[in-house]
Amino acid sequence: MTGYLSIPRVIRAADAIMDQVERLILEGKVRPGQKLSSERSLAEEFDVSRPTVREAIQKLEARGLVQRRHGGGTFVTEHVGSTFVDPMMTMIQRSSDGAFDILELRFALESVAAWLAADRSSDRARANVQRRYYELQAAARSHDLHREARADAEFHLAVAEASQNGVILHIMRSTFVLLEESIARNLAELNLDRMKKQDLALQREAIYRAIVIDRDPLGARNAVRQHMLTVSESLDRERLADTKPRRLKELTQSA
Repeated sequence: MTGYLSIPRVIRAADAIMDQVERLILEGKVRPGQKLSSERSLAEEFDVSRPTVREAIQKLEARGLVQRRHGGGTFVTEHVGSTFVDPMMTMIQRSSDGAFDILELRFALESVAAWLAADRSSDRARANVQRRYYELQAAARSHDLHREARADAEFHLAVAEASQNGVILHIMRSTFVLLEESIARNLAELNLDRMKKQDLALQREAIYRAIVIDRDPLGARNAVRQHMLTVSESLDRERLADTKPRRLKELTQSA
């Protein structure tokens, strides 16, 4: 049986703590910018020494997941995966149809996230979606484009958190700046069409209701799809490849 068996690896305490904190970040239970408990509190919670906790934090910091502030404690990094975002921003800014590339990515991620959020989100996660939706409504009434774009991005991120899918959440968080820039660009186009702007408000409400009130996975997915189609129709077609609008519409209308 040589070659089929291996000696189980003993997990060091610092690695076990690091793994658990990573999982909390991945699942959205600890949010970007949130302060971690003190070393003393973590040592008591995990029943280990403070040097062990310190080693775990150093490992998390080396991975870019947390940052320590002198005299202020340890915080989850604001934009996990920012090294992925910056070169992508440059690429999209140079691309003639980058706006549609982002919409296709959002279609793939957010329609699934909405389905999962409606199907299996916790009470706390749904409360967060509701809070973000109310903030988005207030931002829309303010007629401040940048405030509305950020609130919109936070709303969609809350849906991703409610999905309980760590991979979707990580991608959404990693591309948060990209998402916010995309939404701001789309809102600038939609503001030129009053009817489209009204449609947008109704679609946001439909997403919110399907997830928080009705708990309707199919309704949530379809609401996101209709939302993406409305946004795609608002974009300046002269800047886009001819096949892009048709392709997204076909995706939106598919089962």
